[in-house]
Parts: sequence; C-alpha cells; structure tokens
Amino acid sequence: MDLSKLAALKVKLLTAKHFGEVTGYFLDHFGDHPAFIKLGEPTRDDFIDQVLAQVAAQLFGRSVVIRDIRLVRLPEYEFVHGGFCVEGKVGTIIYFEDERKGLISLAWSLSPPETKYARFTGRPVPNSWLRSDN
Repeated sequence: MDLSKLAALKVKLLTAKHFGEVTGYFLDHFGDHPAFIKLGEPTRDDFIDQVLAQVAAQLFGRSVVIRDIRLVRLPEYEFVHGGFCVEGKVGTIIYFEDERKGLISLAWSLSPPETKYARFTGRPVPNSWLRSDN
C-alpha cells in the first residue's frame, strides 16, 4: 500500500472541481483495502458528527438521524475516513485534519445513478464563543 498517495488525494481534495474524481481516487487507492483500514485506529469526532448532521439536513430538507458512523484515523497523516448511513443511503467521508478540509459523498440513487457531494472546511471557534464555567 503506497501511503504517499494520500498527498495526491489531499491535493485533489483541495483543488477539485469534480468531486467524483476525489472519491474515485480514494476508493481506487485506499477505500476498501483491508490493509489500509487496519493501519488506522477507530475514532469518534464531534466536528465530523456535526458536519454530517448539517449536510444531511440540507440534503434532505429536514433534520435526519445519521446511523452507523464508523471512522478510522491515521494520526501520523492527520487523516480521517469512514462511512455512515442516513435515510437508507450509504455515504463516505474523508477529512484532512491539518487542512481542516473534507469531502462527504452520499449515494443518493442507484437508478438512475446519482451521488451527492459536499466539500467542507472546519474553522476554529473563537474563545469568545465558548461557554464559560460560570
């Protein structure tokens, strides 16, 4: 497994005009390869949970429940990837922590084939927005 291709994936994510190319590259080189999945550690991420909820609500036009979120983190690459289900549809997510950028892909329809994509950027919350202990 050539993990140097993660750098190419990052460039594609940052510059892509067609997000299917990013997802295709990820799946071709990493996505379902058991050796790649074993390299990471299972993780939870509140930021990713919030992003998934917000994107899904926008796509479905209402609040929906995200199920079966499974994330794997490769700490040395600051990379998180995984899958989820929402309203009977299957999705994937990739996220580069150092860039604070990621991509959600959701298989919207099988016939005709349609995939919805959402590239997202995380921004640190200013301290003034955080709740005080008082």
